[in-house]
Amino acid sequence: MGFSKKEITALSDHSLFCGINTEIAIAVFEKHGCGVCEFSMDEIILSPSVTEKKAGLLLCGQATVSTADASKSTLLRYLHKGDLFGIANFFTDEPYVSLIRADQACRVFFITEEAIYELLESDRTFLKRYLTFLSSRVCYLNRKIGYLTAGSAERRLALYLCSFEENEILFGESLSSLSVVLDLGRASLYRAFDRLVHDGYIEKSGRKVRIIHREAMLKAYQ
Repeated sequence: MGFSKKEITALSDHSLFCGINTEIAIAVFEKHGCGVCEFSMDEIILSPSVTEKKAGLLLCGQATVSTADASKSTLLRYLHKGDLFGIANFFTDEPYVSLIRADQACRVFFITEEAIYELLESDRTFLKRYLTFLSSRVCYLNRKIGYLTAGSAERRLALYLCSFEENEILFGESLSSLSVVLDLGRASLYRAFDRLVHDGYIEKSGRKVRIIHREAMLKAYQ
């Protein structure tokens, strides 16, 4: 792996790394084996089987985040240029809980745990940004858990769909595993899809769902 000064600049565009001294960052990242990797479409970027502690910043392309159980994999979100992933798993013995897969050709800047640790020790501003970033992720996940585990099947499905920034969502091989995430029976899940289609909030064709009226759906179910 290697990287250029241009890629360090791209990294500094993220709120976690903004203001970081470029020369210091280059020295730290070179010292601790950080660098850029390229991935082809459908190639796995990060998964629970990866033992090395590292986070990634997507420099270009698009990737998907899904649950790691191969038999019950559920799409959780998409990653786009500038999105950071994996950093919450630093400083723990727990394996990475999700599976990141390239949805198209991707370039990823990988940052090792050792590099993050040195930055945390040497830069108090970075330490504050790191804690702020983790706190925001915890708050986001708590809100999402609350949305997706309470209320009717239609509400859970509507809020799950609205958690995606994209209006078109392409699911994996099957939608049935989504019933596990939403704690719904399969029949209830498919009835919820039918209701959202009937009410004009979404269109559904096989594994592809298109959100037509996001704000109206949120207003009805939030």
